[in-house]
Amino acid sequence: MTTRVPVLISGGGIAGLTSALLLHREGIQPVLVDKHAGASPQPKARRFSPRSTEVFRLLGLAAEVAEASAPLASFTEVLTGPTLAAARAREPSDTMRERRGQQARMPELSPGPNVLCPQAVLEPILRRAAGERGLSVRLGTELVSFAQDDGGVTALLKPADGDPYELTADYLIAADGARSPVRAALGIGCSGHGHLADNLDLYFRADLTALARERPFNLCQIENPVASGAFLSVNGTDRWLFSTADFPEAGTLGDGDWHDLLRIVLGVPDLDVELLGRSSWESAMRVADRFRDGRVFLAGDAAHVMPPMAAAGANTAIADAANLAWKLAAVLAGEAAPALLDTYHAERHPAGYAVAEASSTVRGHVGEMLSAYTKGDGLPGDPMATMFGTQYAEGAFVPDGRGPAPVDHYAPAARPGTRVPHAWLDAQTSTVDLAGPGLTLVTGPDNGYWIAEADRLGLRLVTVSHQGWLTEACLGTDGALLLRPDLIVGWHSASGTPLADALTRVLGTTAALAQPE
Repeated sequence: MTTRVPVLISGGGIAGLTSALLLHREGIQPVLVDKHAGASPQPKARRFSPRSTEVFRLLGLAAEVAEASAPLASFTEVLTGPTLAAARAREPSDTMRERRGQQARMPELSPGPNVLCPQAVLEPILRRAAGERGLSVRLGTELVSFAQDDGGVTALLKPADGDPYELTADYLIAADGARSPVRAALGIGCSGHGHLADNLDLYFRADLTALARERPFNLCQIENPVASGAFLSVNGTDRWLFSTADFPEAGTLGDGDWHDLLRIVLGVPDLDVELLGRSSWESAMRVADRFRDGRVFLAGDAAHVMPPMAAAGANTAIADAANLAWKLAAVLAGEAAPALLDTYHAERHPAGYAVAEASSTVRGHVGEMLSAYTKGDGLPGDPMATMFGTQYAEGAFVPDGRGPAPVDHYAPAARPGTRVPHAWLDAQTSTVDLAGPGLTLVTGPDNGYWIAEADRLGLRLVTVSHQGWLTEACLGTDGALLLRPDLIVGWHSASGTPLADALTRVLGTTAALAQPE
């Protein structure tokens, strides 16, 4: 007899693991499979934005992520030079000075820090949390094939050390990477700039503790006749990455050649170096034309491939997971109509495309990306508006008539379709922490009417008396807003739409679908 589960997730990277944990938070027990038996030896993404660490807060993993990122907490310098030993901080441009001033506001806008935590360190944290919470994570198990119909998705799974077996799920999340076999099987095409550059990452061991103590760098651009590229800190002591696009003949070179090259660009001729891994990768922009096909959803790199500026791909993957998980949970629980799931593509496709296109402004290798960053070329006017003020144009929310949020500065003001503003309610609790599981009604202190409404509609209610936050959210003391589990405002009492009608529109219930246009 074929086992049936609510959600099958193919892919055990950032997108898949975050999806699994968020589904569990919403009361759903998914099954996750990954053909690889263990984590990738490559560091991969390293920079996780406050929007991502806000999700880790909701998952109860903020302390573990903070501890894991502590070794690189002081590694903030961006250097440039012919070698790492000779590198110095680039004189900041006027654009970069302005950008740093804008970024200084980040702690005011979010309870989540901006952390350096290599993906190879973060993924084990997520995997361990999944295991401790009783989730089924089946490593070394490949999704061989699948078929879907109106009743579900039937998948053929093949463990590395066992016989194939079938599993049926209500829904399938394809978090299976840039070359997604699921996306290919569905025949979903991609749009975007396509191929941008071929790159090679050299992951190596070398004791650079003394050098790093003098200049604790996050990134170091190298312009050397032997090799151009960039160094990236992995643990700040003896694990490092050098990324370059200068060696199309990489397959013909042995470890000794790479050791010699690394010593040259490091600027330390007699350094003991050990090559831990070599990985070729393509810098490209390819965004899937559809993020949903029936009961199958694309997330992370399966949905959008982009250059790794500030780990844009990994951070966008976490946002995908947050957006999709609560919607699947609501439909599976019978609280929402399946039409709610259409809003995943409606919301996340434009967002993913915009991030991928912005990351593709610099089309070369990592060193060229870093050069553009330090010079301030092609950067948004206010990165805080981009990070915290993005507004969905359409989806699972009720517009309130205020029009779009500003794009040149941060001022979303709790508009529906934007992230809820942050304020500390006490020493440890942010308004961001009020989200989920399920929809939450957040009210001002004069909430007698809303208490009755929340009870009638089965909503969890939270009261906020913080006057500064009420002002920023454009809420009177008798106002209210509907907060989605992904931190997005779904409705604002200023809209004039009754809360019951707003719930019907947000959840796409049968009653809403039956209403005449």
